[in-house]
Amino acid sequence: MAADGTIGRLAREDEFRRVYREGVRRATALLVVHARPNRLGTVRVGIAVGRRFGRAVRRNRLRRRLREAVRAQRRLRGGVDLVVVPREGAAAAGAPALRAALEEALAATGLCGEGGEAPA
Repeated sequence: MAADGTIGRLAREDEFRRVYREGVRRATALLVVHARPNRLGTVRVGIAVGRRFGRAVRRNRLRRRLREAVRAQRRLRGGVDLVVVPREGAAAAGAPALRAALEEALAATGLCGEGGEAPA
């Protein structure tokens, strides 16, 4: 996160591809997190919700819930690009379950303030 607590966005296809190709991948039952250090000193997040989750209204609702789960992670270290990809059960899961799954995946990447293992 930036000093003011804001989170940037990954928007371009090449940014997503770079995170997929060069980053570490950690999965939970509800989502997959791809993480890659950046030199910007800020957290940038991209959320990839495929068409298998339904029409645009349903996909956007899931995207908003995942974005809010990322915002709730106050222990994120700056200087990282994240791509969050929901799994099949994510659309039916509640907000607390999504937050817990995200925290678990982030802890496994070593990008939270405490715990987790170092990125490979």
